[in-house]
Amino acid sequence: MQEGKKVILSIKGTQVNPMGEDNKIELITEGRLYKKDNAYYIEYEESTISGLEDTKTLLVVEDNRVSLERTGAHESRFVFEKGRKYVSYYETPFGSLEMGVFPTKIDFNMDETQGKVDLKYQLDISGRYAGLNELMVSYQEDAPQGLFKF
Repeated sequence: MQEGKKVILSIKGTQVNPMGEDNKIELITEGRLYKKDNAYYIEYEESTISGLEDTKTLLVVEDNRVSLERTGAHESRFVFEKGRKYVSYYETPFGSLEMGVFPTKIDFNMDETQGKVDLKYQLDISGRYAGLNELMVSYQEDAPQGLFKF
């Protein structure tokens, strides 16, 4: 991991499939936060809870866009910009899939000690509608006594 400040992350994900069924996950983990050239970087290791074990995630938040890049067992890169669809390939041990994301909400409020990123987006897989997703990542500077408010 890159140098930076140790933070505690709360990661909440919701996926709503085309039939309206939802799947939610929530994960609290350690990560790193650093700032470079007016962008905030959040880096963390995925776990079995997310189904992405052996994968590192890097979230880059800048002016009006958010990038999410995963490396390791599950590789992907998504760019979230309001009003723009982004198409990329999601690499898995079983092969690659064409995936498209079209954001409906990009909201963030960040500083050196705490912050939050909230993304809502439509997901397409191989050109077909696959559902609506939401990803909320909150972070707080690591406190010695383990007292956190998310």
